[in-house]
Amino acid sequence: MHSTPVLAPETTIAIVGAGRLGGVLARALRAAGFVVIGPLRREDRAPDADIALLCVPDSAIPAVAFAVRSHARLVAHVSGATPLTDVDFSLHPLQTFTGKESAEVFHGIGVAIDGRTPEALEVAEQLARALGANPFHVDDAHRAEYHASASFASNFVLTVLDAAEHLAKDAGVDRAHLAPLVRQTVDNWVASGAASALTGPIVRGDEDTVARQRAASAEYQDLFDALATATRAVAGRAPHATTADHAATTEEPEA
Repeated sequence: MHSTPVLAPETTIAIVGAGRLGGVLARALRAAGFVVIGPLRREDRAPDADIALLCVPDSAIPAVAFAVRSHARLVAHVSGATPLTDVDFSLHPLQTFTGKESAEVFHGIGVAIDGRTPEALEVAEQLARALGANPFHVDDAHRAEYHASASFASNFVLTVLDAAEHLAKDAGVDRAHLAPLVRQTVDNWVASGAASALTGPIVRGDEDTVARQRAASAEYQDLFDALATATRAVAGRAPHATTADHAATTEEPEA
């Protein structure tokens, strides 16, 4: 990518899609000095703009892109999974949004970008940097893998935490009690990766405890089995502990 600016402060950006991300992007791009139109609903008349940024469901991208094409110099989407077939570039913030965030929410996060031309890719990079984000390139060939990784890192984590919360509730344990464990686990993963950070009965080889956990997780047994199988695979990548190490750790209050 070259570094010559192609975006002027007076660049007009139409945000099409009034969902969570559309509203947050509109606030952030205004704060960055751009002229922002919207966020607009899909049924609104397409305005003339330098860039039309589509914040719509993936299935709606082809039709909306066609509708705005004659009104914008460049058309982009914010989908992590959809290829560039109908747009000029993509800009996918690697973050979860509620819609209530301030303009600063993009500062320091990663943004996946791609473009059909060098100019379009440059525009995507400069928009990401204007938001205070760190752009990285993901092309169409790897888009599905990238987006699947995002689902594992966010959506699927919440599914697992929901199961943990419901199981803990029967024991009189609140979400707030689990939160420090979750935070420390994520911090350990960031520092050294899953294989090195993994603790608990599976990595210790304590199959009696695993069996008791499985029996207590009746409502989530399919999920438990799938996760236990995957966790054994992670444990297999970890540095092998000695028998003495296992014996020492069985007394520790590990998760």
